Amino acid sequence: MAHLDLNKQRRRRKNITKVSKQQKFLSYGGNLRILQKKECKEIHGAVLDILSDVGISDVSRKTQEVAVNNGIKLKNGRLYFPKALVEDAISALSRSVVLHGQKSENDLQITGSEIYFGTGGATPTILDHKTDKFRETTLKDLYDNARLIEHLENVDFFSRTVIARDLKTQRDLDLNTAFACLRGTTKHIMTSISQAEDIKSLKEMIEDICSLNSKNKQKNLISLNTNHIVSPLRFDPESCDVLIEGVKSGLPINVNTFAQVGASTAVTLAGAIAQTTAETMAGMILGYLVDENATLIFGPRPMITDLRTGAISGGSAEQPIATAMAGQMAQYYGFANSAISGATDSKSTDAQSSFEKASNIQMAAFSGVNLITQSCGSLASLMATSFTASVIDNDMLGIIRRSCGKLEINKSTLGLESIKKVVDGEGHFLGQPETYDRMRSDYLYPSVSDRRSWEEWEADGAPDIANTAKAQVERILTNCEPSHIEKNTIKAVQAKYNLANF
Repeated sequence: MAHLDLNKQRRRRKNITKVSKQQKFLSYGGNLRILQKKECKEIHGAVLDILSDVGISDVSRKTQEVAVNNGIKLKNGRLYFPKALVEDAISALSRSVVLHGQKSENDLQITGSEIYFGTGGATPTILDHKTDKFRETTLKDLYDNARLIEHLENVDFFSRTVIARDLKTQRDLDLNTAFACLRGTTKHIMTSISQAEDIKSLKEMIEDICSLNSKNKQKNLISLNTNHIVSPLRFDPESCDVLIEGVKSGLPINVNTFAQVGASTAVTLAGAIAQTTAETMAGMILGYLVDENATLIFGPRPMITDLRTGAISGGSAEQPIATAMAGQMAQYYGFANSAISGATDSKSTDAQSSFEKASNIQMAAFSGVNLITQSCGSLASLMATSFTASVIDNDMLGIIRRSCGKLEINKSTLGLESIKKVVDGEGHFLGQPETYDRMRSDYLYPSVSDRRSWEEWEADGAPDIANTAKAQVERILTNCEPSHIEKNTIKAVQAKYNLANF
């Protein structure tokens, strides 16, 4: 029987690498069940009790009007949600959701357990890839980050990564942020609006881009991140008003609750998930009462607290458990959903960053989280963004996506005839037609991870992954200027809405 020698195998590998093309795999979660069905029912029962018996305070005028007019009780400044109304809303909101990109291939279609990875954080600092120093963030940083993400094939959507700290007013910040993101990438955008009165301008701006730009006729290019709750069990009046007006405008709404386990929730994971689920459910119900056809994304975000300091610990051992529990509850309700995962505590692109992100994100994906935010580029417990980390994380996300791919077990994939043919012949499969066919469809090839032999790697100067990633950042930012929005459209929108020019 013939065998393939090592040198010949390396030559074949080089040739295969030259002809291979990066494959994007579809991925599906929901197979991990850390909660039994009866435990989901118990948590749901606690959710109903919290909403109906404990209620939520700090009700804005608009929220009170929507709630009371639809049968929710107001007593001593708290809203109490009837259990039957909650059940009706859950039933009505258990449906498919589509979030659009500026290219149809970037649409996010959520019909069940599909998994999509994205950015996030709205961080005030950036780890500059040129200096390796932390500094304040600018609008240009946000635009450049969007440009970079456009070319990272395993990142599916762009949620605002940094705060443009060079802008002075809230309106300037929100509208410039949205436009910078839209200019930088064709992927779906998630951002926020702080003042309800500015939603009209945002909606009009999106419509202007679609009507003026001949290359783009998609709708709902942006979904709004709203944080309607201040845990424990208090509404944020301004954010609730944004949620209400956002629903009225027809924009998709990410109904998010950001709670610190053990600080703003009960210390037990079961209690924290019940409370956070109830708080998020209140926002879903509010949106549903405004418009029964609203596009709402269920976003419970229980974040672990380091109880020694009171600080968030996104890379903690408990974080993937809490996220998986929240994701499983979302699947229990049948909601399109999102969660934060990848919020490493590390301050650099080191081993800590890698193992904390991978363990958290993979568990979120397996549990059934549809939209995994902060999965790319986050550092320092959501206080910093790194372009270098974004490129490295793209490789990691490819591996996680591949691990969630559906398997085919049939006569063709079992390959008994091929096995017999090879055993009786050459003694290896590298030259078989099926190998060349499936190398593109079945196998993932990383962008910056190094698979070369140690001799080749050493001869090339023994580069580490961070330096390789930095070089890729520079290549993309230097050579890849977006053209999906035409220049005359950019100028017209900037002039109409008094936006920054960069």
